[in-house]
Amino acid sequence: QTNQIIMVRWLQKLLRVGLVLIVLLLTGCLQYDLELQFDSQTHGQLVQQLRWRGGAIAANDELQQWLAVLDERTQQVGGRTHWRGDNAFELVIPFSNGRALETKFNQFFGPDDATTFTLPAGEPIQAELTLQQGNRFVAIYNHLKLRVDLTAVPDLAATGLPLLQGQKLLAGQVTLLAPWVRWRSLSPGESAAGEFPPQATWSLIPGEVNELEAEFWVPSPIGIGAIIIVLFVSVGYGVKYGLASR
Repeated sequence: QTNQIIMVRWLQKLLRVGLVLIVLLLTGCLQYDLELQFDSQTHGQLVQQLRWRGGAIAANDELQQWLAVLDERTQQVGGRTHWRGDNAFELVIPFSNGRALETKFNQFFGPDDATTFTLPAGEPIQAELTLQQGNRFVAIYNHLKLRVDLTAVPDLAATGLPLLQGQKLLAGQVTLLAPWVRWRSLSPGESAAGEFPPQATWSLIPGEVNELEAEFWVPSPIGIGAIIIVLFVSVGYGVKYGLASR
């Protein structure tokens, strides 16, 4: 019985490697880039770009079906998709505030196992975003946490097959574009932090749970406008009564 169990596990592993090899031959490596754009207090975009290195996308019916599912899921959260070149597929999901971003992101990646985001070969990707906000009058304070579980994405180097050495089933990064960013990474094997860069970028590590955390501020036009109005009124008041006292 023990030998049978070992044989079954060996066959499962062999089948898994064969499936990964087929996916690589048909579609190549998937470059997945996630970008969080905070343009203003009331507008931003969640942009996902999928690029393939090698493989004929248009001729792959299974991959076309997978992209159709992503297109439908994007439309369900008010987004749109389009091709950028022959092997780049972009998903854009706009949001009006932090709460909308959190809701749309988590709804897109799926609240349960039945609708979990998966790769073409079926590897599930669990992702969750939380965003806490606070009004600081002239700016909106944001505390963002992002967790991307890539433990189901296999490490091809561990297979020991020469054909798969140096290959990656998934590569990518997460980019945060927002004013006044203080950020840090909690991903395994990384210890990075920074303050106020033009953008913050983290690399996604297959086979690991990637945890990212950032603090940033988005200017508030309403608060800034209120201060300007008060200054104008104060200056006008001072000029009026200053001249009247002469």
